[in-house]
Amino acid sequence: MTSKPNAGSRGFYPRVRAKSIIPKFDTFKDEKNVSILNFFGYKVGMNHVFGTNKHKGSPYNGIKVKVPVTIIEIPKLSVVGMRFYKGKIGKKALKEFMFKKFLSKNIDKTNSTLRKGKDIDSKEIDTFYDANKANISDIRILAETNPAEAGLPKKRSEIVELYLSGLVEEQIAFIKERLGKGLSIDDFSKENNPFDVKAVTIGKGFQGVIKRYGVKRRHHKSQKGVRSVGSIGPWSPPLVMWTCPRPGQMGFHTRTIYNLKYLVKCDFSKMNKSYKRYGTVNSDAIFLIGSVPGPAKRMIALRRSIRPFVETKFDVVDVVYN
Repeated sequence: MTSKPNAGSRGFYPRVRAKSIIPKFDTFKDEKNVSILNFFGYKVGMNHVFGTNKHKGSPYNGIKVKVPVTIIEIPKLSVVGMRFYKGKIGKKALKEFMFKKFLSKNIDKTNSTLRKGKDIDSKEIDTFYDANKANISDIRILAETNPAEAGLPKKRSEIVELYLSGLVEEQIAFIKERLGKGLSIDDFSKENNPFDVKAVTIGKGFQGVIKRYGVKRRHHKSQKGVRSVGSIGPWSPPLVMWTCPRPGQMGFHTRTIYNLKYLVKCDFSKMNKSYKRYGTVNSDAIFLIGSVPGPAKRMIALRRSIRPFVETKFDVVDVVYN
């Protein structure tokens, strides 16, 4: 029998702080044609839509029901460069090209590529590609976010990677055609498609076992404390298992939610509504059925769903913007 020590769900493990507040996907569904496989947006908050229930076995079949949705504002991403990779497993970056003339004034100047001072010529890309064509296995888009165009109070933009499907020749032609231009949610996906969502949850700092794991409080006359576990392990062998509840970091974890349906693209242009802890929605926004990790204003990573999707059993009747 084959040993499988790592089998099982790790959905809530490890409970450590996220390495970066910018979530990143590493796995994608294979597609033949060249297309963008991931995108980024900002969480606005939650709302609801009304739809007709189509579930035949439900007592609410044919009745108008309320469905919770999450609003995600997705300003356009500016294509500012590209990054070449080599290898198939454990890909390593060969070289990146960033065009300073396409960058905005709000870019984070701490980026190492931006400190070199020299601007890139498109001829340098062709020369590098011809010389290393045999080693290049993948090309990714370097895009700049535009939070200043959204309803966010922040202005400093980030540099993110957008993955592409297809052959290398198709990828480089795809990027060259869009250099200096903006990419919208319509370039990534259409309505009624499922998404996988990745984000960093709300941080709650250092917490004890009662709040962190839901451990029951001990008797008030307990010698070793009320808000603690009775035993953390045996004396012999002296071992504390990783499954034992221990105090530590709670929240600010990177979490992934699968198969959230992209319901509809929202039109907030005629509204002057301000959302709590976010502000006004000034650019493109979408409704995703269900909840998304993280607080308002946090960056959200979107990916085309990689798991089988079961169609939602209701027809949308009315979208509520209040």
